Amino acid sequence: MVTILSEIDLNCKSNGKLNFDGGKLTSDSGVLLYKEFDEKLGFSKEIRKTVNINDNVNHRLHENVDVILQRIYQNAAGYHADDDADNLRSDFVFQTVLDKNILASQPTISRVNNIVNTETMKQLQTVNSNLLDKIYTLDPPEEIIFDLDSTNFETHGQQFGSKYNTHYGANGYHPLLMFDGATGDLIKANLRSGNVHTSRKAVSFVGSIFKDYNKKFNDIPLYLRADSGFAKPGIYEIAEEHDISYTVRGHDLLQIY
Repeated sequence: MVTILSEIDLNCKSNGKLNFDGGKLTSDSGVLLYKEFDEKLGFSKEIRKTVNINDNVNHRLHENVDVILQRIYQNAAGYHADDDADNLRSDFVFQTVLDKNILASQPTISRVNNIVNTETMKQLQTVNSNLLDKIYTLDPPEEIIFDLDSTNFETHGQQFGSKYNTHYGANGYHPLLMFDGATGDLIKANLRSGNVHTSRKAVSFVGSIFKDYNKKFNDIPLYLRADSGFAKPGIYEIAEEHDISYTVRGHDLLQIY
């Protein structure tokens, strides 16, 4: 006797159903772990409290801060293009973690990208700084190593500030970055045109961080670590001004102070 699936009775709750539409499938269940970490650290709450983008748009479905959070979660999941939003609008995992019935589309994300300004970047830097303070409170550091570096963000269009960098052999941006060498946490970032020298504006970039951390952590060692691109008198002077030991690789030797 041949039994087909539709003739089988379910020996369980009477509201059980069989269907053949594939159900709610996703390849991004790992985003749920990001959400758990987010809630423990208070990341989204900090974004909502600190970031405020003013414009003249009537936000019927998606506030600007909601779009920023969506973009952050998309990037965390590997979806870096604005167009990716159109395929994720009805993904139930993203709907769950962002607490929305439907996500913002590509035009909405692109609109928010276009109104982000210097003030917005300062607000986001404040968010990052506040979150680091929380982490340091939970796990006080025994030392802090400022890893100073620059990198290439390759571009493929006519983005403002995108220039050819001969060192990397590509068009893009050349941002400054500073990480906590012990934890890998990002301390600060600054976007620059692609054709500027490695140490361009590096002194002012590190200056505010050195001053802030020297005040917060005056009882633990602070170190600066950088490569030859930052072997400049201004870097040495500001490190010494804030009692920060430094290791900078010179063009032909390793300088340790």
